[in-house]
Amino acid sequence: MNIQSFKRPLISVVLGLMLVSLFVAGAALAYQATEGTEPEAAQVSNSNFVSYDSATSVGLPPDDNPLVEAASSPNSPTAPSAPFHYYQVTGATLRGRNSSTEYAYDNVGCSHVTAGVSRILNTELPLPDDSVIKYLRVYYQDNNPASGIEVYITRYQPGVATADLIHAGSTNAFAGGYGFVVSAEITETVNNTPYAYTLIGWPDDANINNKICGLRVAYYEPVSFAYFLPVIKR
Repeated sequence: MNIQSFKRPLISVVLGLMLVSLFVAGAALAYQATEGTEPEAAQVSNSNFVSYDSATSVGLPPDDNPLVEAASSPNSPTAPSAPFHYYQVTGATLRGRNSSTEYAYDNVGCSHVTAGVSRILNTELPLPDDSVIKYLRVYYQDNNPASGIEVYITRYQPGVATADLIHAGSTNAFAGGYGFVVSAEITETVNNTPYAYTLIGWPDDANINNKICGLRVAYYEPVSFAYFLPVIKR
């Protein structure tokens, strides 16, 4: 075996090991643990990642349904073939998860926590079985640069386990008033047999400067197939 033929597989091995090392390092940097809504809650690695912040991002939010040009008629925009559907609630519909949590309605659907042991407000997320959850959006009014609004989709297996599926929140540095943030993309297929799903709003502080104005879930409806039997004539 000559030296050149020996070097080629050795270089391939070294490059492979370098790629694996870079992947592991990147995964470690991407993981950002977040405080769960319950101590035992399981959290996903992208829970702190925000894909769109109206205070700083440009372009179309990833949870919107963009209009696409029809090939036969470029001047007639049509809806995409698999558009998102939405489940949306206002901050006014959220209720304290703890009976001691007090909150007040402000205006245009916005509420804020005033007092309580827990600042968590929540409501149910009733989606059909086999729907696929993709994004969580929070609308807020944040006039406090030192604190913000945290929101979650949380999945419960009643009496057994809890998992925070995704997290989003207003930017702590943003004190410009009304805005919205879109979470990272997830793929969660709804199964209402073992699980119950909730929307959670959690202000960092109990004050009128951190208002939850709404939560919106973008999801795909279940795929249904229709089967037709041929008509039998006698």
